[in-house]
Amino acid sequence: MKALAMIRIGEVDWIEKEKPTPGPYDAIVKPLAVAPCTSDIHTAFEGAIGERNNMILGHEAVGEIVEVGKEVKD
Repeated sequence: MKALAMIRIGEVDWIEKEKPTPGPYDAIVKPLAVAPCTSDIHTAFEGAIGERNNMILGHEAVGEIVEVGKEVKD
């Protein structure tokens, strides 16, 4: 699957990531729309939280639950 990542401070690109497997209380959400926010911009281009190579960006999202763990009830 693809993910938008800060490759290094000042460089953002798409990377391939392995599809996650949900833990017992987790959900896998298929993103339908994701937008970078101000904290993503500061992180990616100004190093606001330091050097974190291949850090996934974009936490403002709308998605569809596609898989849940065994202990998820509702």
